[in-house]
Amino acid sequence: MKTNTNVEHLECHSFGLNNQEFYILRYEDFLKESDFSRLTYRHNYYMVLFCTEGNGHHLIDFQEYEIKVNDIYLMFPGQIHAWKGSQNIKGYIIFFTPNFFNMRYHNNILLEFPFFNATSKKPFVSLDETERHHKISLFNNMLQEFENKQDDFLKVLRSYLNIILIEVNRIYDSTFHSNVNIDKNAALIVKNFELLINKHYKENHKVKDYAKLLNLTPNYLNAVCNKIMNRPAGALIRHRIMLEAKRLLLHEGDTVARIGHELGFVDNSYFCRFFKKYEHLSPEKFRKTHLISEHNNLI
Repeated sequence: MKTNTNVEHLECHSFGLNNQEFYILRYEDFLKESDFSRLTYRHNYYMVLFCTEGNGHHLIDFQEYEIKVNDIYLMFPGQIHAWKGSQNIKGYIIFFTPNFFNMRYHNNILLEFPFFNATSKKPFVSLDETERHHKISLFNNMLQEFENKQDDFLKVLRSYLNIILIEVNRIYDSTFHSNVNIDKNAALIVKNFELLINKHYKENHKVKDYAKLLNLTPNYLNAVCNKIMNRPAGALIRHRIMLEAKRLLLHEGDTVARIGHELGFVDNSYFCRFFKKYEHLSPEKFRKTHLISEHNNLI
């Protein structure tokens, strides 16, 4: 039996017409055109938000972030999102589906951007003034291309989008990998490990399972993760399982037993113990507490 939740499921074309798989507009126009800023939702699209004026807050996967001038936020399908006090923000917002990007670029390229990964350290980058002006120009050009819809405009939009993601990734990587002596091989192992976690977290819960897939020993995989991420390999696996458990508890409305089974826990009592150990609340208590909080606090 399912329970009701406040989490809406939004499609990319919810923001546009004719089932569009790409949409860009100024954030202030987004607020005028929709009431989605008042929802907690889980979506099937990627989103890029560039704040050029104002400030606010929003929730991404149960973590609150302050939106500041020159921040670019990047979100991916499956995340739980809610806007909080963001009415005075100006800037740009992009929505696109994996299919839109894949028409020119293979999906693996999209998934390999670290900010589109559930184990990433943060979902945004902050720009300096030089980068700000350059990005404003790129976003403006993309918006004009989208609005004018000249011949092959979708191809141009995909190119602009790829340029933006690559340039943001350079800033993202420099933020965490400022040490020029970073072990690139170790960083690649962690990236591949994260991709495997996202693919197999429901059936593989142990470090040894992933070490085998990577042709490594569990001890070496742990050492590499500690070196690059400052967290052991097991913590990255648990983070992904817990994140999906919380998403499912709030979005799907299924029973705790069904959610546990979907995440690879044959024994419901073990799933409940696992969840409570790392969240310090039972699954049902987490669901009730969060939904009450959302009802009281969301604008």
